Amino acid sequence: MKIEKQQTIRSLLLNYIDNNQLLIYHFAENSGINSGTLSRFINGSQPVPINALDKMTLTMGLKDGTFYDLYADELLLDPSTDWRRIRPFLIRCSQLNKLSCIEKVVDFMLEKSYYISSLFDFAESLYEEGNISASLIIYRRVSEEERYQHAERLAICQYRIFKASLGDDQQFNYELALVFEPFVTRLSEIEQLDALKDLANLYVSLQKWKKAKQLSSEMGRIARVLYDLKHKRKGNELNRTEPRKALFGYILYAHVILGTVAEEDENYEEAFFHLDKFEDHSWIVKTDEEAEQTKKQFLIWASANRMLYRVMTGETGLIDDYINSLANNDNELLIGLFKVVKAALKYSYNIDHIIDRYQDVIQNQINSQKKVGSYTSQVINDGFVILLADLAEYYKNSNRPSFGILYVLDSLAISAKINNDRYLIRCFCLFEGMRQLATDDDLDRFKAILREVE
Repeated sequence: MKIEKQQTIRSLLLNYIDNNQLLIYHFAENSGINSGTLSRFINGSQPVPINALDKMTLTMGLKDGTFYDLYADELLLDPSTDWRRIRPFLIRCSQLNKLSCIEKVVDFMLEKSYYISSLFDFAESLYEEGNISASLIIYRRVSEEERYQHAERLAICQYRIFKASLGDDQQFNYELALVFEPFVTRLSEIEQLDALKDLANLYVSLQKWKKAKQLSSEMGRIARVLYDLKHKRKGNELNRTEPRKALFGYILYAHVILGTVAEEDENYEEAFFHLDKFEDHSWIVKTDEEAEQTKKQFLIWASANRMLYRVMTGETGLIDDYINSLANNDNELLIGLFKVVKAALKYSYNIDHIIDRYQDVIQNQINSQKKVGSYTSQVINDGFVILLADLAEYYKNSNRPSFGILYVLDSLAISAKINNDRYLIRCFCLFEGMRQLATDDDLDRFKAILREVE
């Protein structure tokens, strides 16, 4: 249905009633709208409620939300408009993904500063329900209005924007982190734990180890302070707000990241130190089912990492035992393959049988590039381009460049997608070293990827 600018919902309804030779009473009966409500709307003495508008639209045989742009305009022109009328409309707009209507109404509301709190609370409810696109509009608008304030509300808006905006493009993700990081200290200590964890994970995926170490150390410090307040003191502290996950989990996870950083620096003495820390649960008070499940996950990581560190320090005979220990854990297997190939490169160790065994796992990840278990898509994608480049180098070093070419092209394609410049350069160099053995199809694909990068 094409709606002209000068038309109103009232005029369109009256045209429909006239064209179909209906009485207002009959339309009210057919639509389930109270006849008095409908009459008052037509007479101009009462605005139509959003639920009545939806019934009206359905009765006229029109698509849900057909009148929403007009409704937004009429809503904003009515001096009696208040939050009680606006909120139900915004809820329906979010349900129907009418984002332009949300933008229009929110911009109007923020001309009056007293609506900021209501809009923020509404955005929080949308975010919790998983309606991210609609909530982002409000978070951004509220942030603009509060940009000169040091309020916690501004920091929360920035945190939600950061989390919801993360995607495949790692350069863009890095820019998001730089914008959000200054707001972390303005969050409550409870919110800070999750924010620091999210930032640290992102910096791990970006291989910015110094930042990952700094943020994870701060997360562990705050978590320990809160844990001590909860379990070692009496009084009001026992009633403090709890984070989404158990406090001890943040303490242990800080050591996981610190161990990862030490491993990357090949400082295995420090890596083993942090492993011992997240493996020791003797001090943990909580013993409920959820806590035990959390502890179990850290023990799985500790067992795998202990064997991994031994492999990475030269005990290549443990490679099969290490990978077999992960064989029944799909969420950890891919990460394990990342490490195994790196060890094989470092010690010139033959892992053909492992690559053959898990070829389907590698190929499925090439095709899907999906999130794996509790690991973020950023961590997986970044690690995966390294795995593919390492496989290319593995085959190149063992005089089988025809296999290497396939992997380097896959790595190059994903590197281009996630905007990982460092591995784009590595892949270019690897391909150039094998170009003379590339088929015409390989060269065509290489050129196609280059065009995407440009």
